[in-house]
Amino acid sequence: MRVLFVHAVRGCASCRAQGSIIRAFEKLNINYEPINYDFSAENNAADFGELLEKTIKDKGYSLVFSMGFIPAVSDVCQALGVKYVSWVWDNPVHISNQEALLNSCNEVFFFDRVQAYMYAAQGVNAHHLPPAADAVYLESDADKKYIEGSGKYEADIALAATIYKNGYYEYTSMLDPYLKGYLEGIVNSQLKLYGGYLISEIIGDDLVGALNQCLNLKFKELGMPYKKFDRNVLEHMLACEVTNRERLGALRGFAGHYDTIFYTDMEENAVDLSDIRGLKVGRYSDYASCLQSWGFAGRINLNITHKEVQSGIPWQLLDVMACGGFVLTNYQNEIVEYLEPGEACVVYESMGDLYEKAAYYLSHEQERIEIARRGRGIVERKFTFEERIGSILDNVVD
Repeated sequence: MRVLFVHAVRGCASCRAQGSIIRAFEKLNINYEPINYDFSAENNAADFGELLEKTIKDKGYSLVFSMGFIPAVSDVCQALGVKYVSWVWDNPVHISNQEALLNSCNEVFFFDRVQAYMYAAQGVNAHHLPPAADAVYLESDADKKYIEGSGKYEADIALAATIYKNGYYEYTSMLDPYLKGYLEGIVNSQLKLYGGYLISEIIGDDLVGALNQCLNLKFKELGMPYKKFDRNVLEHMLACEVTNRERLGALRGFAGHYDTIFYTDMEENAVDLSDIRGLKVGRYSDYASCLQSWGFAGRINLNITHKEVQSGIPWQLLDVMACGGFVLTNYQNEIVEYLEPGEACVVYESMGDLYEKAAYYLSHEQERIEIARRGRGIVERKFTFEERIGSILDNVVD
């Protein structure tokens, strides 16, 4: 079997895993060759498609693989009758051509089980496969000190995350009081619900229609063009707002009592954090280059998952565990299923529970260190790229 590996140059959240994919291919003795693709340049998809088609025809590849789903790759593989395998670590899937997901050549592996079921119900050849982490690759000399319990931490509490530019306040400021209150009700209800997701169930065609009618009138008054919301865009905006409030709420709650640091993308962070007294802010330009410096930023590393990830394990959580970091995370079905809460990480089920557990583990240092050690061991044993790639090939190779 010859595999053509579409190597993303930039623009894909899971690009940082590609080096680990290549190492897994080599360990499994898979005959592969990379071809570069720029996720941020979809307007050049036609040119890439021509190059991909020529490469497949000239060298006779039997399978094409990529991190993230690429419509241009799928369309070429469909035309040539070649199997296309993609492993998606994003939810939602940010692609312009969703129709390509229905191509029969596809075998799409989603990190979130609920996401996989949803796409399967729509006719996509969808499978569920949790993400992986490369513990040996991520390890540094500093990591070893933390694993031994002798490292120097940046803070007691650390959160590495994004505060999303979602337009929620700009749009709701234009709405009538009833619609604005209705959206606020959805956001507040979701904030109180851990281990469940209700936003998609509440959003109906009537709500979307009323929202578009109101905003269209406001934009006309301002002399500005208006692009209608569809159901998915509205859901994403609300989910981002819930996620922002949970992350900012946690930071405000901790910063007044503990040494707290927040690491965020300097370009995407959309909120002035200067009002959170005592909060330290670290900024990074790309995930891969900063991981080793913040994986152990805190005695407690928080994971507050984006609300559209309904069941899956975020790959950032696994990376911190792979470095030997202690993780205190929100409840997710797959985290509980795969990561042995209380043994390899700790799960909170409300904001009050989050603060109580953080206080406990900050005052029980040895117990916290032991959990972090066990967490790293679980990642090393059960979340390797070799095992995941082997599982993919077992599923798709005849």
